[in-house]
Amino acid sequence: MIQKTEEAIRDGSQLERWWREREGDLALFPLDLKKQYRLPNKAAGFFSSLSINGSSRTVMGCRQVVEFGRIPGAKASERLRDFVLGEFMQRAHWTHEDGTLGGFTFEKSLYKTAAGQYGQFPAEQRDGPLDWRDLGRQYAWVLHTVHIHDFVATMGPFKKRIREAAYVVPHPDFIHVVENPSPDYLLEVSIGYPFVDVPPFPNIFGFGPGKFGVAVKLFSFLLTPKNEIRVRMVFAAAPRAQKVLDFGKYLPDPVYGGAEVLRYLTLGLVKPEAIHDRMDAQMLALHCQVHQTLMDGLEKVWNAWTGANP
Repeated sequence: MIQKTEEAIRDGSQLERWWREREGDLALFPLDLKKQYRLPNKAAGFFSSLSINGSSRTVMGCRQVVEFGRIPGAKASERLRDFVLGEFMQRAHWTHEDGTLGGFTFEKSLYKTAAGQYGQFPAEQRDGPLDWRDLGRQYAWVLHTVHIHDFVATMGPFKKRIREAAYVVPHPDFIHVVENPSPDYLLEVSIGYPFVDVPPFPNIFGFGPGKFGVAVKLFSFLLTPKNEIRVRMVFAAAPRAQKVLDFGKYLPDPVYGGAEVLRYLTLGLVKPEAIHDRMDAQMLALHCQVHQTLMDGLEKVWNAWTGANP
């Protein structure tokens, strides 16, 4: 698992740098999230390609921009840093009115110290995420299991909440605190993590945690001159989805495999590429739904925290 974790850091760092360098050049297309959320938001997807470790890969991803609210009072920049680096992941969970859990919860497992020593957290220290300010100072990286509580699959009129989790590894390469990053913003505070290419538990999804290949999730909190907070969330995975459903190594995916059969039966009239684009866009929209739900819930946490920390 240590080897897989360090491969995720190595490859995810390349993907994260590619995004930061290429964001303005990508052809974005709108994603329909199918419902209204409390916070104003805009979601868009992209398809492209990049080189990782000298090999060309396709990439798919999405960018969400959320109008998160305001930060009242003085010392706005300092308080935003404190929240994102020390409080965001600690507080990103709650209980819905129906009693179900919402947001994300984290468990720590393996770590590498800043001095290069590997270890494992004892059971009594595993609950909750690390303080991101300890990265680079105390830890080189910390492997987490993130439990995603608002993953809901919709099939016609039916909705089912599905148990979902991923192995992710916070690392200093994914932290950016930038003053005056553009004329529109006074401060950017960004954190993120690569996904480890191992599923925490078996599932039938062909594209999801542990089956992304190289993938990263990035959260950027941006402070405007009017003390408004805008959150930009980015997800990218390389290569693009190879399957929609995974029934094992010896059975083809019924969706993408079926598209190839249709191409053959229709003498090329059916274009599998169009089906692939549509399905990949739907998977990106589902990812955005989960994270927009996260932001809607987190806004209440944010208001409570700023009220208690003027």
